[in-house]
Amino acid sequence: MASRRSFERRIRRALLLFSVVPTLLLLGVGTFVVARAFTLSDSIEAWDRVARSGGDLTDLAEASGDPALARAARTHREELSYSVTHARRWEYLLQRGIVVVALAAVLLGGILAFLALRASRRMGRRLSRPVEELAGWAGMIARGEPLPAPQPNEAEKSEFGVLRVAFRGMKAELDASHERELEQERMRTWIGMARSVAHELKNPLTPMRLAVRTLQRTEPADEYAREALEVIAAESARLEELSRAFAQFGRLPEGPAAEVDLREMLEYLLRTHLPPEVQPRLRVPLGLPSVHGHPDALSRAFANLLLNAADAVGGGGAVEVVARSGNGHVEVRVLDSGPGIPPENLERIWEPDFTTKSRGTGLGLALVRQTVQMHGGQVAARNRPEGGAEFRVILPISPSTSEVVTSGR
Repeated sequence: MASRRSFERRIRRALLLFSVVPTLLLLGVGTFVVARAFTLSDSIEAWDRVARSGGDLTDLAEASGDPALARAARTHREELSYSVTHARRWEYLLQRGIVVVALAAVLLGGILAFLALRASRRMGRRLSRPVEELAGWAGMIARGEPLPAPQPNEAEKSEFGVLRVAFRGMKAELDASHERELEQERMRTWIGMARSVAHELKNPLTPMRLAVRTLQRTEPADEYAREALEVIAAESARLEELSRAFAQFGRLPEGPAAEVDLREMLEYLLRTHLPPEVQPRLRVPLGLPSVHGHPDALSRAFANLLLNAADAVGGGGAVEVVARSGNGHVEVRVLDSGPGIPPENLERIWEPDFTTKSRGTGLGLALVRQTVQMHGGQVAARNRPEGGAEFRVILPISPSTSEVVTSGR
């Protein structure tokens, strides 16, 4: 509040200086010039001298005895007396007028000062209030608090409206940047933990798998021993798969990148990764452009999506893969006829620690998103209006393929 009052006082002083002071100075100079001009005119003294000299002249003319000259002298005396009388009246009015003009100037200056004071106070308040509001908004942004709701046509009302819109845009950008930083920090934490877990799992798993293979070659006669060996073999294989998944998380694809034929890859994955009871459907155009990337990493990503879709439809249902190209990108959609994704989980499914499966690691979809992003693409999920879930992957077209398509057109 103190800073606002200080700002208002500074604006008020500036407006008063630029409005009242020049006006009062102009009025004072004008009054002085008018009064000085009236003082320098000395009109009544001049008429008095003319009256005295004219009186002497008319006296001499009347005393000459010439009737015509005497009549002219009397006429001149009357006109001279009338002029002197009017000159005295005019002098009286001028003397009083100077006082009136001076008082009017003072009164007008006071009125102007009062109006300027009121105007400066109002303008200072109108200018300081938005400044104080924006300063408060800056504090809200610093504390991470939400800004007030926008008003209709806010940017069109004034320059401060434009500033408010800019503040809201800055707030949105800062929130998005903060969210990205948190996401990157979470991802770095998970990558470090995943690599550590993979390393810790790998050390005991290697001798365990060797021991299981040795025991399997001996073929124990006891049925319970065989069942226990099968359980150990299955669970050790599962742990090995977990270790491989943790090791892959956060690691860039190895090997050189190459041209990837998505149609061929998707056809192969549909044949090999879906159980027999699931109906596969493929709608991919023959001329689908290739993408530039790592085939193994992209194959694992699409395999994860297909396996999730197969789990969603359960013992029966359909999994459909639809692809198309346009605007320099290839879009692949994996559709299932399952129950869909709970709305509260649509964003959480991409987190490394989130899973709805009793034996899942939670890394499948996180690996999918990481792989797609490493290839310069985007991945998203939504529930279909007709039922089921849809996973959409967008990848950039290979530069060489894009040049061929452009030249072909």
